[in-house]
Amino acid sequence: MDLHRAKLCGAALALLLAACSRPADPPAAATAPAAPVTVEVCGQPATYAQVPQRAVTHDVGITEMFLYLGLAERLVGTSGIPTNKEIDPAFAEQLARTPVLSSQGMNLEAIVGARADFVFGGWSYGFRPGEVTPELLARHGIASYVLTESCIHVGPRTRVSMDDTLADLRNIARIFRVEADTTPRIDALEQSLRDLERRTQGVAQRPRVFVYDSGEDIPTTSGRYGMPQAIIEAAGGRNIFDDIPRNWPKGNWEDVVARNPEWIVIVDYGVPNAQGKIDFLLNKPELAQLDAVRHQRFFVLSYAEATPGPRNMARARALAAVLHPALMADAR
Repeated sequence: MDLHRAKLCGAALALLLAACSRPADPPAAATAPAAPVTVEVCGQPATYAQVPQRAVTHDVGITEMFLYLGLAERLVGTSGIPTNKEIDPAFAEQLARTPVLSSQGMNLEAIVGARADFVFGGWSYGFRPGEVTPELLARHGIASYVLTESCIHVGPRTRVSMDDTLADLRNIARIFRVEADTTPRIDALEQSLRDLERRTQGVAQRPRVFVYDSGEDIPTTSGRYGMPQAIIEAAGGRNIFDDIPRNWPKGNWEDVVARNPEWIVIVDYGVPNAQGKIDFLLNKPELAQLDAVRHQRFFVLSYAEATPGPRNMARARALAAVLHPALMADAR
């Protein structure tokens, strides 16, 4: 090799070594890990260090919340949605693509088998003492979130409100780090609720409303802490069983007669269907003199509309339109 060629090779080798010694540029798609998020769950702070990737939801309203936030791709299973609990048609196709882990209660083995890292449920909406609980899931390395309305089962509350649903939506959005995409749609629900509250806040005469969920010998109804209480209150009515400090308690027909509801809200699921429940009430002799029965004033909520979910606001506005037509005449 002549001297000139040796110099050229040496220079090339020096350039190559210098290039190799420089730190590599980071990949263009690389991002910093998401910071931990802390939200309130049943009055206590709960921290989520990781963004969940494989979620399971229980019950239809909770599942609608999850899908409303655009999180279908993170959903690896559902439970507690039998065929008599209909989901919003807007989410039916997404639900059909999701594995059913159980049509009734939560199943720990199925949740673990789905490699879930997050479960969204509630007390009596999947979580039950002695069965599947957030504490049991945590022992399996699975995070969870508890529906706010259901917290009455584990601690005192002052009232239930549709703001509970908004809080749950915002908390799930934070946990999954999708706030930027979901804030506008949650804000739209809140604006709808605030508009309704402005329309009904000065109502002096609030029609008496009885919520009929199910039961012939003893009626299951909504008490002070059930979502129908919040819907009725926002719509300018008064729940006749707002003195029962539970969300879905047993009532009795004697009190229904004594409190004489002017409207009856039917929760539509199971057998009989809504019309079957209406027919039962119309043909129950001791109810014949109720104002609601004499004037056949019935308002139907599906199960998903009567439990916490994104449809609560629209149905509260629809109820207000029958309780106070003049107040809602110009509402959209």
